[in-house]
Amino acid sequence: MHLLIRVVIAISLLVALPAQAQWEYDFKPVPEAQDIAKDIAQEVSSLPDPLFMSPQDRSKVRQLLNAVLAEQKKQIDIFDERLNHYRDDANEQTWFDTETSYLTLNCISLSKQRLLELTSASNRDKLTGFGPFGVTQFKQEWSLTRLNGEYLLYFQLRSFKSLVKDIFISPIPVIWAGLKVFIIYLVLAWWLRNAQRIITLFRECQLDNAARPPIWIRLIWYVSRAHRAIAWLIAITLSLRVLSAIPSLQHLIFLEIFTWWILGGSIAISFILEFTYRNSRSSNPEVLALRLSTVRRYVWSIIVAGVILQISMRTLGKGTIYYWIYSALFFWFVLVTISVLRIWRNKVFEVAEKLADRPVWVNWAISRKGVYIVRIVGTAIAALWIAGHTFKQRIVAMLSHYTIFSQALAYLFRIEVAKQTGSKNEQHNLVRVKGDATFEYVLPGTHDSELFDYATDEFKQLSQYLLSDSPAICVLSGERGIGTTTMLKSILNKVKNAEPVYLNCPYSGYQELLTHLAVSLGLDEDATEIQILSFLRKSDTRYLIAVDNAQRLVKPMVGGLTSLIKLTNLLRRSKKNHRVVIAIEKASWRFVDRARGERLLFDWVSFMPKWSEKQIQQLLDSRVNQDIDTPLSFDGLVVPKQWDQEEITEEERAKQGFYRILWHYSDGNPTVALRFFRQSLQRNKETEQVFVRLFRAPESQELEKMPKSMLAVLRSIVQLEIASTEELSECTQLSVAEVLGTLRYFQSRGFIEWSEDKARVSDHWFRHITNVLDRQHLLVK
Repeated sequence: MHLLIRVVIAISLLVALPAQAQWEYDFKPVPEAQDIAKDIAQEVSSLPDPLFMSPQDRSKVRQLLNAVLAEQKKQIDIFDERLNHYRDDANEQTWFDTETSYLTLNCISLSKQRLLELTSASNRDKLTGFGPFGVTQFKQEWSLTRLNGEYLLYFQLRSFKSLVKDIFISPIPVIWAGLKVFIIYLVLAWWLRNAQRIITLFRECQLDNAARPPIWIRLIWYVSRAHRAIAWLIAITLSLRVLSAIPSLQHLIFLEIFTWWILGGSIAISFILEFTYRNSRSSNPEVLALRLSTVRRYVWSIIVAGVILQISMRTLGKGTIYYWIYSALFFWFVLVTISVLRIWRNKVFEVAEKLADRPVWVNWAISRKGVYIVRIVGTAIAALWIAGHTFKQRIVAMLSHYTIFSQALAYLFRIEVAKQTGSKNEQHNLVRVKGDATFEYVLPGTHDSELFDYATDEFKQLSQYLLSDSPAICVLSGERGIGTTTMLKSILNKVKNAEPVYLNCPYSGYQELLTHLAVSLGLDEDATEIQILSFLRKSDTRYLIAVDNAQRLVKPMVGGLTSLIKLTNLLRRSKKNHRVVIAIEKASWRFVDRARGERLLFDWVSFMPKWSEKQIQQLLDSRVNQDIDTPLSFDGLVVPKQWDQEEITEEERAKQGFYRILWHYSDGNPTVALRFFRQSLQRNKETEQVFVRLFRAPESQELEKMPKSMLAVLRSIVQLEIASTEELSECTQLSVAEVLGTLRYFQSRGFIEWSEDKARVSDHWFRHITNVLDRQHLLVK
């Protein structure tokens, strides 16, 4: 019984002891800033932003700033005295007073920082500058820095003693923190051991097997280039967060400043150097070395400056010492810049001397490149001009990928060329090369003509249907002269699992097309639809049938799709794995699409894109005849200088500028570009040399102001490609007499040509007429 009573008493004491200790801890006084520091902080927090300050508020800022400076000086003396007392007698009361002074000075320093931001610039410069007031404040803050350092030393010693004491009482928090840190470094060791294998596997799965991987995949791959430094940064940061959670080690969190600036700076340097290297591989090794050296100097300087300013701001706030350090670092960066300019000097002047059209101030800098002191300034001037010049070129080159910008640039360029060409006086000695003679200098297209990388996406899409083993009916639509026939023949040349059949739809229409189809299939000319259909169903041979110029089966009127529907129904009912591709001009396809839409049940409709400026240039270059004794010359062609044409000869600049004009006028149509290229050839009467001069594009205000009924006749001619008077009357609902009068009007101005009593838009006016119809919303180019 006595033993049981003793056990109960012992357990009661064990339970009661932590409660008593907790009671003593809860009621132990906690040091805090003195009331005067709190009052000042409250007054400062009530001040408005500088933008909304009244004269009374500004006066109050000056008064508070004077009071803060005086109180700070007073509290520094008190802090020094209490540290001396603690040094002599290290008991709890003296430490409590010392910690109170430390917190009071911290609060006053924050108030001082805020008041310096709110005060006028002149007053701030006086207190943070290098004058008498600034020196006084520097001494005061330096004294405070020294005292804070001594206080933190004592604080860490006390924290260490407290940690040892807590470990002997209850080591579980420390053991748990150590276990978490151990796990963090186990994960780090595992990553460092397996990182290369994981990154290699990621590259093989995500990068090597993808033509254009997503941007986040490429970003992960780029980040992985500095995976070791990133892993160490994460591990150290997590470890500091875990250890600083222990009250006795809370100040370890300040080591994050060094960790992030040093390791983070190293990572930044790795990324910047990698980026610089990848974007400088086309440069020579000397320039690459200069760029890498420049990056290292600036980035390491930024890291050191960031660490110093961060520590200064954490300990004292943005006071006089902070601004002095900021000024010293600014002066340091000036020295770094001078050293960078010195290593770049020879290269900068070498590049600047090669560039033409230099401004006067750059020429002055080049002329002073040998003067000892002035050459640094000259290097800076030349470097800034080269940087701006290069940036301008790259921006224009980047924007040139957008069609709208290139079209606008070419339009302005064309106007300038026309002005300068009109002011020249040598035109009287030149005569235009006409007729077949132009084909001696600009060759016509043949089956052996060079094929360019054009419409590759459209070709792939059509190939998925036409080069497979499944039946398909596809449509290929494009503007007249854009290369639809070439695309069809390319598909026919590539097919391996079917017999290719090419049909050029005749002007006479469906019945004549059936005759061509029958002959191509090996049947009699007079074979009927039933016979053709029966042959296709029973044939063991699979056919790939390409019907070119199928717009001749379409008439823009009620019932105008009858022939096209008959053709599609015939080919669709063949049932075997035959494939068909039908080429229809875009002007006619618009009518087909609106009239029938999806009811024609085509498997795929593909549209031929416009040719880009680069593709037009390649085409025109390939057609220039270089095998004759006197090939055409671009000498004397007045072309203004453009930003994206710098490091080329005058003749090459003239040629590229002229090609740009052709591309703009033709709106990406190679046939139109070639026609007006040939119209630009002029022969010198004396030397017989053929030169390229700016062509005269057809213009007519009459078309813009023409009545809608007349424009409707033009639109019908474009859609029909070639049209008789009766067909135009049916399509436009005009009388034959009205149509005939309109056609005579068009013929007198050269808008149309006649072929076997049928009208056709002339090649010379084709682009201008389609532009007008497009602006009038009567046609889609």
